[in-house]
Amino acid sequence: MDVFKKRYKREAVEVGCTKCDRRQIIYLPDEEIPDCPTCRIKMVIKEVLTEGKY
Repeated sequence: MDVFKKRYKREAVEVGCTKCDRRQIIYLPDEEIPDCPTCRIKMVIKEVLTEGKY
């Protein structure tokens, strides 16, 4: 993951659980994609948040 940290800038993404629809905002590549605290499954990327950057 260090290769990505050096190559890409920080990007805000919204991740969500596929079972309970819990959502969370994280910053890639600084943070790992988390597990859902309720369902204990890996969350998936729902949306890349880029509004206001361009």
